[in-house]
Amino acid sequence: MKNWFSILKNELALILEDKSILLTCLVAPLLYAIFIGSIYSEKEVTEIPIAVVDYDHSNLSRKVSQLINSSEKVNINGHFSSLEEAMFYFNNLEVQGIVVIPKGFQNKTMNLDGSHVELILNNTKFLTSNEINKAVQQVVLTVAGGVRMSYYVSNKIPLDIAKQKAQPIMPVIKSIYNATNNYGDYLLPILLILILQQTLIIGFGQSVVHEFNHGMLQHIESYSFYDFMRVLSAKSTYYIVLYVVYFFIFYKLIFPHFFLAFNGSIGFHLMLSCLFITIVLLYTILLASFFKTTIGWTEILAFSTYPLFLISGYSWPIESMPEPLQVVANLLPSTPFFKIFNALSNEGAHLVDITKEVMHLLILLALGYMMLFVRFKFLKRRKPKAITD
Repeated sequence: MKNWFSILKNELALILEDKSILLTCLVAPLLYAIFIGSIYSEKEVTEIPIAVVDYDHSNLSRKVSQLINSSEKVNINGHFSSLEEAMFYFNNLEVQGIVVIPKGFQNKTMNLDGSHVELILNNTKFLTSNEINKAVQQVVLTVAGGVRMSYYVSNKIPLDIAKQKAQPIMPVIKSIYNATNNYGDYLLPILLILILQQTLIIGFGQSVVHEFNHGMLQHIESYSFYDFMRVLSAKSTYYIVLYVVYFFIFYKLIFPHFFLAFNGSIGFHLMLSCLFITIVLLYTILLASFFKTTIGWTEILAFSTYPLFLISGYSWPIESMPEPLQVVANLLPSTPFFKIFNALSNEGAHLVDITKEVMHLLILLALGYMMLFVRFKFLKRRKPKAITD
């Protein structure tokens, strides 16, 4: 059997000869990072088009329209005299929302009789509808408070007391972690890590499939488990080193380039990333041992990225998933690692705050090793030693 360094040398030769592995592991991570990062480079939605239907045509209704239009997030693209006319543009997706100001709005509001502003939203785009809703709500609350204060002042109430009566409760919102409160800063860091995970799985898996079917591991019946792991450790070394370097590049260059939050020690991040990479490699070896061709492996894994992201619990709470999916989610290395990364980079957590997730990773490491041992025993029994003369 070849020594450890000979196996490592052969792995490097395989990577350089196999264009699929070469492109997947050396080109795809940076190419996809730049591409995906560029999509979310702005991160925030602005200038969302809306329409206003003003049945009141009063000074106050025009003031409400002006304040809404001055909001950073929305832009009034048209004033209409009827709801039917505005709905034509809404149904054609030329505007994402309609603000309807009823007749008698100024009189009722100034007399404190109570009035309302109707808001029609396209909720198929929850990001834009949420921003429109917040902008209109803020303007309505501001105008209502101003009208009440003017009323109290006109009744000879001192200005300070009038302010308190007009706005007896003032919300104070402090955005601590995602200070910009946008979806891009929340989603993009995990998408970048997902790129590294998937290119690692696909590229390394292709090498493992080749090894099982055309390389040294096709004669697995003559190996001990120690020999088996020696071969795989030599093959894995290159990928561990390469992807630790990738994580370093992403943390130090890609994240700052897209103005993404990254708190905590870079060394601690890399240590946990190395643990994550090792577990991913173990699971990749285990799964790749069931495939006969690299094409089959690539085809299956190419469609796994989005499901793996959805089931990881980052976009939807694991507790809200069906119980069978919860079990699957907790078997994925990405589930605890995404939590660890988010806690460290965004929330400034320390080791004591992520102990549960680190233990989760270590349990998955031990589980992966045990499952690989069982798989090795099965493969060894399935391929009896060849009879020699």
